[in-house]
Amino acid sequence: MRGIYSVFIILFISKYFCFCTAAGLSEILGEESARAEFAFVAKLGPNSAVLSWNCSKVSKGTMYTSEGIIPSTQSSKTHFSEWKNLNANTSYKVILTCGSQKIEEGSILEFTTWISNDPPKTRGIWILGGIGNDGLPIKEVDLFDPVTDIWYSSITNVPSPRIFASIVHHKNKIYVIGGMENVSGTYVSSSKVEVYDPYTNIWETKSSLPSGSIGAVAGSIGGEIYILSGSNSTDMTNGPVFNTILKFYPELGINGQWISFSSASTIFNRVDMSGCAINGVIFYTGGRTYNSGSANSSTDGFAASANTTTSFSEPSLGESKHGAASVCILPSSQDPFPADGVYFAVIGGSTGSGNVFQPATSIIPTNRTEFYQLGSGSFSLGPSLPASIYFPAVQTSYETRKIFSFGGASSINIPENTVYSLDSGNPLGSAWVTHSSPMPRRRYAHKAIRIDR
Repeated sequence: MRGIYSVFIILFISKYFCFCTAAGLSEILGEESARAEFAFVAKLGPNSAVLSWNCSKVSKGTMYTSEGIIPSTQSSKTHFSEWKNLNANTSYKVILTCGSQKIEEGSILEFTTWISNDPPKTRGIWILGGIGNDGLPIKEVDLFDPVTDIWYSSITNVPSPRIFASIVHHKNKIYVIGGMENVSGTYVSSSKVEVYDPYTNIWETKSSLPSGSIGAVAGSIGGEIYILSGSNSTDMTNGPVFNTILKFYPELGINGQWISFSSASTIFNRVDMSGCAINGVIFYTGGRTYNSGSANSSTDGFAASANTTTSFSEPSLGESKHGAASVCILPSSQDPFPADGVYFAVIGGSTGSGNVFQPATSIIPTNRTEFYQLGSGSFSLGPSLPASIYFPAVQTSYETRKIFSFGGASSINIPENTVYSLDSGNPLGSAWVTHSSPMPRRRYAHKAIRIDR
């Protein structure tokens, strides 16, 4: 919240106080040669946006919108201007200039307003699924708002609690797909698909999977959801998924439609890989080989539009492991730090091998973290977690410029509720710190979701 308060303090001072000097020739020339250099959305809501931009020299600022021209009232190197009366969930574009700069030379900024006037739901991190202290699936869904550092405990419940499900955001909704249900004390494969709309607080049941899916990798690309690898049996050797892609069309028919097809190239036959989607490619790494339970380190990517793995060689992890948390860090133009790097991050996990059951009956947790910055040729070793943890959940807060790691298991079936954070602006050169607000409940093998990307 500190950044937002700063915006209003600056606006308040600018409105009621004027720090003026005599306008000399240098100021006039400054106005003529000033250029807009850096722009971002300082505050965003469903019906308004505060835009900020820097000028190369002290000068007046102007914001050109589809509704008209909004000039600044003071000369400054940094400008803040509010655009009001916007429509919710709508894309907008503005041009920002400094001094007498021509409109065609200004900085262009594009953004989409929020769906709801409930900021914690849009910027917050949703915690779903996982295994609790009693070894059973956790039904409660918790929401963490990093900006205010507030937990909203049990904001809703998953109708059919499951573990090792594919939990993915898609078009501002959260999908819980497949996994394992506990039936009379026994875990069985599930093909259920349930979707939650945070803005209406409504759960819906969608078309079931063609078969069960456990420990798979999921990604939202365009208008569809993709599921790859994993198993359809609690014993991986009995039900591995061989090179089959499951694709879901959520808006086809009343409850959506699944299709299955083979990839044009080989996909790892593994369970509990780490993965996420970046720009139409689902990256995946690590995991356990279906027939031996051996941990892996190799990485690949599935390009959905071509129905094949990528043609370039993705780097391997520095250590073989499974059950590691993963997150794709994707800054956007409307974030306070849009120039931060794009990363595929892999956090924690287990280096143990030889186990083919789900849940695993033995683990060797690791505190290692690794970051693959797109465009580089390798995973870089990140700072070690304060503790070795298996199957935590990880997500990024772009507003606070932090990566958060939630929970995980310190040893077999011992879930934790500790939260760690790391500077996302410099993930390789920073250190993980223990966050002051733990999770409302202990869990591992869960997911941390943002619904806005």
